[in-house]
Amino acid sequence: MTDYFHYDVKLCMNVTDLDDKIIIRANEQGVKFDDLSRKFETEFFKDCATLNVRLPTVVTRVSEYVPEIVQFIERIIKNGYAYESNGSVYFDVVKYSNAEGHQYAKLEPTNVDNMELLQEGEGKLTGENVV
Repeated sequence: MTDYFHYDVKLCMNVTDLDDKIIIRANEQGVKFDDLSRKFETEFFKDCATLNVRLPTVVTRVSEYVPEIVQFIERIIKNGYAYESNGSVYFDVVKYSNAEGHQYAKLEPTNVDNMELLQEGEGKLTGENVV
């Protein structure tokens, strides 16, 4: 867009530097999650440069917005579409799906109730894996 149309383009990219899988891998490797995340983020941007892919103008990270994410989750709980159990918060897929005008898993409907996908993330966060 910039080279061909001469548009002044700003690219903002969000990096997921904190999630269940990252916490699990960091604990398995005995490192802090942010060290592990930054390592892969750096490698990603090196690969982009090698492939001549323009780097983003602005980079945001999940870890930079934890208070806002917590507020958002609290609103979802307050609206009745999530609930807390054993120290974790779960989205109530059934309640959301039953609400008028709502459709859950619109992009990947076959993933609903996929226990293998669940076990890749939160399902693996047992007592010994929690940070």
